[in-house]
Amino acid sequence: MVSDITRLSTTLLLAFDALMAERNVTRAAQRVGLTQQGLSGQIARMRALFDDPLFVREAAGVTPTPRAEALHRKVKQALASLEGVLTPTAFDPSRATETIFLAASDYAQDAVLSSLFLRVRSEAPDLRIAVHPLNNASLGEDLRHRRVDLALTVPQFAPTTVAHSRKLFHERYLLAMRRGHPLARQPRSLEAFCRYEQLLVAPNKGDFHGPTDEALARRGLKRRVGIVLPSFAVARALLGTTDLVAILPERTLLGAGPELAVFEPPLPIPGFDLEAIWPDRINADPLHRWFRDLCFQAATGN
Repeated sequence: MVSDITRLSTTLLLAFDALMAERNVTRAAQRVGLTQQGLSGQIARMRALFDDPLFVREAAGVTPTPRAEALHRKVKQALASLEGVLTPTAFDPSRATETIFLAASDYAQDAVLSSLFLRVRSEAPDLRIAVHPLNNASLGEDLRHRRVDLALTVPQFAPTTVAHSRKLFHERYLLAMRRGHPLARQPRSLEAFCRYEQLLVAPNKGDFHGPTDEALARRGLKRRVGIVLPSFAVARALLGTTDLVAILPERTLLGAGPELAVFEPPLPIPGFDLEAIWPDRINADPLHRWFRDLCFQAATGN
């Protein structure tokens, strides 16, 4: 017998299995969608390949030789393996042990991560999440070279090479200060707002200018920013113990304690969108589809 695997074909294996099951050339040909002549051609190839008659014609049909009987189990295993290649394995999060690499800004971590982790852990007790600070300069390369699977960012920072994105929500800004702050007990006019020293969170730039300053500048006004911080968690703690005031995204204040007072800003400040972006290489992967769905649920509260 020649052991060259290229002489095997799926059609040949199916024809052999059908003939073993039916013991009749006509019925076996119908079972695999061949003509009787086509099936006879497959039998001839099988005989040459295995150097054995394999099937002996009798009045009632055909009878397999001992060689055919011995081959049948292996042929059925081969066909089952081929079926498995075409049949996707059902994804079970409870058995997932992989690591998901998530890149997120300080804001996105503050707004989404806690809810996301609770949802993940309730379904996938052994899945791991590696969270990296968002690096806008290298994000495209990080996604392309598998250093990041999913990134949470604002649209203007998303690399143009990313294949897939989805808006999570639109965020707005609120005014925050300690509950006993003098500004909390008086009309919060623009002039009063600008009199108090302010806190700015700018994890990417670290400078003293943000969306609030742009909105004030359009009205010919200016505020006094006394400190710039890289973290919203530190900002909340500092607001609760000083006379600083701050304009912060609403979702960073949802978990604020009773020591903070929150109000509408004294002037309109344009909000921003948060979106999830991911590369095409994992778009159809069941694990990553499931993780993205949980991320969307965590972001929207569904």
